[in-house]
Amino acid sequence: MNRIALLFILFNLTSNAQTLKDCSACAVKIIKTEQIKDLSIDEIRLLSNEIFARNGYQFENSRFQNYFETKSWYKSIANNKSIVLKEIEKQNIKILQDQTKLLKAEQEELINQLKTLKKLVLTNQTDELKSKFGFVYEQQYGSENAELLKKVFNKINLDDINYYKSNGLNSVMTDNGFVKIVYELAIEKREINLYYNYMSHSKIIEGFDEFNDYHSEDEYMYNWQFEFKNNKLKFIRLAIAG
Repeated sequence: MNRIALLFILFNLTSNAQTLKDCSACAVKIIKTEQIKDLSIDEIRLLSNEIFARNGYQFENSRFQNYFETKSWYKSIANNKSIVLKEIEKQNIKILQDQTKLLKAEQEELINQLKTLKKLVLTNQTDELKSKFGFVYEQQYGSENAELLKKVFNKINLDDINYYKSNGLNSVMTDNGFVKIVYELAIEKREINLYYNYMSHSKIIEGFDEFNDYHSEDEYMYNWQFEFKNNKLKFIRLAIAG
């Protein structure tokens, strides 16, 4: 095999594995798993709806209807029941649905492992934390490390994590009249971050004067970093700023 032929094959392999941007070819070409493996549930849902939209489907969801009406190729029909999908389109919808199920199962598993992590943190089970998640309290940070992480888990709601594309979030800010503190769980694809952010003075404090003891140099943040890989939550590091 000459060098040009080899480069051509490699180019085609790379092209075929590119992330799927739209479903313009979903009526004639089967979607490859590699094309959607990096997409979020929201992005996959849009692709599924695009297959229907390209057949003239009218959406009850105004957000999708308004979106597809901006596309030059979209021509709605009067009766959705008259739409007949091609077999290849049905196969592609099944592929997209299967990937969605897989992603939802991964999200559920992540939440379950976070709940286990929370339980172990709150009950001081350090040996279990290390064996299950590789998590240890570094001695250099003293007892404050454990105390602040407990405060984070007592504030955030692991049953109320909402996603936008590949990002998930549950964040709580408190203001006790002296200081604002943010307790947060942030998910970005496979990166999981827990934050304790002693961030700024209360909104009722007008200045750093003789009437209060607040000092801006006291602001600081603890960031416990994890990764979720191969359905396993693993501790990476603790980062402290301030």
